[in-house]
Amino acid sequence: MKYGTMFSIASVLFAILAKNRGEWFFLWPALSFAIVASGYFYFGPRVYGKSKRGILSPVTMLLLLPYLLFSWSVWYTVRLVKREAAYNQLTENIFMGRRLLSHELPAHIDHVVDLTCEFTEPKRLRAGSYHSFQILDGFVPTCEQLCEWVETTSRLPGNLYIHCAEGHGRTGLFAAALLRHRGDFQTVDDALQFIKSKRPLVRLGQRQMAVLMSAQAQLQSQ
Repeated sequence: MKYGTMFSIASVLFAILAKNRGEWFFLWPALSFAIVASGYFYFGPRVYGKSKRGILSPVTMLLLLPYLLFSWSVWYTVRLVKREAAYNQLTENIFMGRRLLSHELPAHIDHVVDLTCEFTEPKRLRAGSYHSFQILDGFVPTCEQLCEWVETTSRLPGNLYIHCAEGHGRTGLFAAALLRHRGDFQTVDDALQFIKSKRPLVRLGQRQMAVLMSAQAQLQSQ
């Protein structure tokens, strides 16, 4: 609940600022961060109002704009300064990485799996076979949901691109589950170590690692 706590604190600070300074404009970011915090504590990814076609609803974007501007600014800044490949190839037909802009998507990708809920997917990435499996940043889906998504993805023919915002936590979680389900590795630990050899900055949080280990039995039985 680290992210939920941080966003709750930010919301309270903005509310205090609005009251103490009498500038009620600060209630907007207070509401924005409070809504996002509620996603981590209870409501899940649906607080962003992202459609299955990868588009944030206009109403949600208006309500969450202060938070979204913060989140998007961080993403664009990291994209410019981080010396990391935008994506890496895992197998003959599986690629993983960060959220790409339209002009960055390789021409040979047939399917895109988008694990973000906080971004509208660039037009080219959702123009073809696009799958929106939404996970809060730093958070996890249920074990059952992860296995269902992996099963759906494993049936897709052709080249696959899996991404979250930076291509680390959520993407590492999903890619490890997929490789184990396909039988490329005997354990999710082996799959994860292989992924880190290809994309060294992949790191899973405790909750992400826990759900991956919990899913291992179901992935083996499918």
